[in-house]
Amino acid sequence: MGQHMRLISTLLIFQTLSGVSLAVTQEGILSLLESRYRITRPAFLGGFKEIGSVFILNKNGLRMNRPSKIFSPNLIKEHRIERVGGGDVPPGSGIDPDLKMGDRLHLYGIRTGDNFVQLDLFTVNTFVVPGSGTKGPTPLQASTRFIYDEGLGEVTPERVFNDIREWFVAEGESFAPVEARGTGNGVTAKTVQLGQSREEVVAIIGPPSKIFLLGNKTIFVYPDIKVIFIDGKVTNAE
Repeated sequence: MGQHMRLISTLLIFQTLSGVSLAVTQEGILSLLESRYRITRPAFLGGFKEIGSVFILNKNGLRMNRPSKIFSPNLIKEHRIERVGGGDVPPGSGIDPDLKMGDRLHLYGIRTGDNFVQLDLFTVNTFVVPGSGTKGPTPLQASTRFIYDEGLGEVTPERVFNDIREWFVAEGESFAPVEARGTGNGVTAKTVQLGQSREEVVAIIGPPSKIFLLGNKTIFVYPDIKVIFIDGKVTNAE
């Protein structure tokens, strides 16, 4: 009951003080994140008790590895990768440890510390990894930590959400692109050219509000435009 009341109080403060840059406590930011994103809960003998939010990677550069309690997370600070996480998968496994834009990830948990927010992420796809201790295919870990040197107590929820949105889009989530990063709503088809890659489009007009994956077809949805890719290249914008 106490935790529920704290969450309600945090949400009321956050929602009613519109236009005010308001930092909240570490616990408050965690509660807000958990109220927005759903946690995937794996079953003891495989499968899932509950499937939560699925994140679609918005940028290249992060790395995955076989699951481990001592997994070294990807570190992001000030919109840049401070350190890639994971490590090398076993030689000869045939697995590329580098995550690619459009890869889908389950959210297994959210953690906060004095100066960070961490998303515990695992791939939706599964892999057979020699030496992993499992006989069958297993998801790979791709946990990612956002670092704030000034301390989490000095950071607004808006900033945390925007940092996450810059790298990940939750399936079905709709949001306005981050205007501070030059991704306002004034998007026109002329800014996108046929044959451009997904990375090039994001560099030009910012992260999309939604991503749809349909086989070899990907659709980026923005407030004023839809960009369609076939095999990773722009084929149409409407």
